[in-house]
Amino acid sequence: MKASDLAGFFLRSLFIMASLNFRRMQNLGFAFAILPLARRMGKDEKSVSSFLVRHLEYFNTHPYLSGAVLGSVIRLETANGHHDQTSDISRLKKSLMGPYAAIGDSFFWGSLRPLAGITAAAMAYQGSVWGPFVLLLLFDPLQVWIRLKGFLEGYRHGWQGITYIKSWDLPRLARFMRWGTIFFLAVAAACLGQGIANAYSEIWMQPLVGIAVLAALLLSFLAMERGMSPLTILYGMTAGCVALMI
Repeated sequence: MKASDLAGFFLRSLFIMASLNFRRMQNLGFAFAILPLARRMGKDEKSVSSFLVRHLEYFNTHPYLSGAVLGSVIRLETANGHHDQTSDISRLKKSLMGPYAAIGDSFFWGSLRPLAGITAAAMAYQGSVWGPFVLLLLFDPLQVWIRLKGFLEGYRHGWQGITYIKSWDLPRLARFMRWGTIFFLAVAAACLGQGIANAYSEIWMQPLVGIAVLAALLLSFLAMERGMSPLTILYGMTAGCVALMI
């Protein structure tokens, strides 16, 4: 398949959430992304209709890893030629979408986004105008790269396209990023605590503020150990800081 054709499929996969519905979730977006394949394979109108019906089945995975599923499905569709092994293709989609959804939610939503957000927020609090740009630089390049490479490796290897996603070991990276989020959260809390301490002229207040910041940090570590989401901890710390400012 030409590089331009693959580029077209990948660009279409970026819009998989544009037609999200509560009945079959991302099925319309997936069908839209793969529709040009039916036309390129020279299928007649009846075959195209049958092709779309097959790919309008329930489909729901993490949007950033949907391209990896799409690439694998395209490989199987083109390899089958005119002999539609529909059960294998349907089984591939169903077997990949669940694990990809769990991995993607944990890594992108539960780890990378909070880390990028708290880092950008800490910079903004310090008065840096680069905060929003840091948010984009920490989040977007990695997710675009995984989407693109996942799609290409899925197309190259079909059923074995999952090996590329496994090679990233995203759950392990997610754990490191959660600890990074807590670190930056502690830095932000310490900066805010110092500002509060400086606002008081009484010398005896400054140690109390330091103890409060340390306690908040320890509570955050304990919450992480018990499986609490970094985003929940972030919201809790933000609410606490706002209460102190009031």
